[in-house]
Parts: sequence; C-alpha cells; structure tokens
Amino acid sequence: RINLRKSTPETIMAEYFSDRQIQQFRELFNNFDRNGDGDISAEELKCVLQNLGERVKTRQCKNMIKQYDKNRTKRMEFKEFLDMMANVFQYHLSHPESRTANGADIAQNRRLEELFDSLDVDESGYIDEEEIIKLTEKLGEKMTIEEVRELIGQVDKDGDGRVNKDEFKRLMSAK
Repeated sequence: RINLRKSTPETIMAEYFSDRQIQQFRELFNNFDRNGDGDISAEELKCVLQNLGERVKTRQCKNMIKQYDKNRTKRMEFKEFLDMMANVFQYHLSHPESRTANGADIAQNRRLEELFDSLDVDESGYIDEEEIIKLTEKLGEKMTIEEVRELIGQVDKDGDGRVNKDEFKRLMSAK
C-alpha cells in the first residue's frame, strides 16, 4: 500500500506508472469527475459505471471510494485514485495465477470485449467516428470530428480510420 501522506501523484507515478499511464489515468479521472471539482463522488462514479454498462448501486460506489478515501471527505481525489490504480497493479503482479501465460488477464479481456461490443452500436466489428461522438455526448463531453479523428489515428494500427477490437484492447490495456 502507498503512504498517501508522503505521496504526490508524481511520486506515485514515478514508482508505479509511466508518463503515458499517468496521463491516461488523469483523463479517466477527469471523465469520472463530471462536475470538474477535482474529485469523484459516489454519484459520479455510479453514473460513469452505468454508462459503461455496469449495474452498480450508490452504496457500492460509496464503499469503493471509502476504501481509498484517506482524508475522509467521502470523495476520491486524484492521488487516492492513483493509489487505487497502483493497488490494482500490485494485485496482478502478486497474483500471477489470475493471469494467463501470456500475461493477459482473462476477466479483463472479457470485460474489454464486452465494452467494445457495447460501443460498436452498429455491430460492424469497428468503432467509428460516429459511434465515438455519440459515446462522448452520452458521457457529457463534446468532441469535434477533428478530435475524434486524431483519437482514432493514435490507435488505428491498420490505417482504416476505425478502431477494431484488437486495437481497442491494446489501447485499454496499454502499460
């Protein structure tokens, strides 16, 4: 466990995560922090998880936050969020039986495939510009077509202008 009293997001990052990972975690955190106040409430956590297809109750979200809420605000700040993510990583490192021989977590792989399928609204086997725009609007964000194309370009390894399931899983599992 990380000692949060002596930790900053930067020291947690240096110990556990790459610059790219910390940037991805910041973006993820900001998506959870729907009102932009710098921390995540149980209601914000519930809303995002439900938008991603998870069936959760406010009480479950409060318990998740309580586990990492070191300053007892009943909200999760970014460094507490990083603590949670570091503990997830530590768990997988210390429990190799939860992973396959090639290092892919079977349950995580299944969840990523289910998430991809839920985002692939037209069931084409790809996530395209239109589906990303609809998703971001559903999450309360607004992206321009240029921003969406740039996002797709960052993960589109085959250059077809869409994100296939493998590209999506690589993006979501980037380490």
